[in-house]
Amino acid sequence: MLTDLVINPFGAHLADMLAVARAADAADIGAVWVTDHFSGNVVDAPWSRDPFVCLGAIAAVTEHVDLGLLVANVTNRHAVQLASGVNSLQSLAPGRVRLGVGSGAAPDSRFSLEHDMVGKTLGDPATRLAMLNDTIGQLRRIWRADGYSAVTDGAPMPSVIVGASSWATIEVAIELADGVNIRRTARLPDQLERLAVADLPDGFEVSVLDFFAPGDDLGVSPSDLVEAGVDRHIVTMWPGRDLGAVWRLPARNV
Repeated sequence: MLTDLVINPFGAHLADMLAVARAADAADIGAVWVTDHFSGNVVDAPWSRDPFVCLGAIAAVTEHVDLGLLVANVTNRHAVQLASGVNSLQSLAPGRVRLGVGSGAAPDSRFSLEHDMVGKTLGDPATRLAMLNDTIGQLRRIWRADGYSAVTDGAPMPSVIVGASSWATIEVAIELADGVNIRRTARLPDQLERLAVADLPDGFEVSVLDFFAPGDDLGVSPSDLVEAGVDRHIVTMWPGRDLGAVWRLPARNV
């Protein structure tokens, strides 16, 4: 099982984010991800950072680690603009880019204030899932240049990973995407059991998102995830606070 890192952009300085990325590139880390948020208010932070600016800078200072969004909010980002940003990142990090997508926050969640800021109306779960379906379809057509010209440069479409916390969204991932990233909740054991007996496409990747607490040993994979067949354990880190934990990880064999 691979260990990945989410570099949290809330209240972060880009120099600290790059320090974490450099450490991850030297360590035995599979991928570095950045979340898609533009307001620090969602976690009571003074600001957030643009994920594409951060990922472009990370691409410039790394050589080995994969890069991606976890996850792009399809309620706020049109598929064409998202594809253009991701493909631009591909030109900086060929073969290392991954694309996480999600259906957007629930109307009563703390993250819904970002939708209010840009005047987006949040639908019910079925509406948001339909938008996720449609966006993934548009993204695949864009990379095939099927009705969309001069958006991407011919690079292969990156792996699409759907962020999920419900089984309905996991089903969308199984049907349309290359993998699913499940946020750890009380439902996780049941969801992993259902995935273990599901008819998954060849190469379908299962990852679990956790939050890092200081003192955790990220070099030891949680046994429950390994036994459940999870491919990646994705851990959220705060730049400037958790850098020492990354430096303690085993060095990358190159």
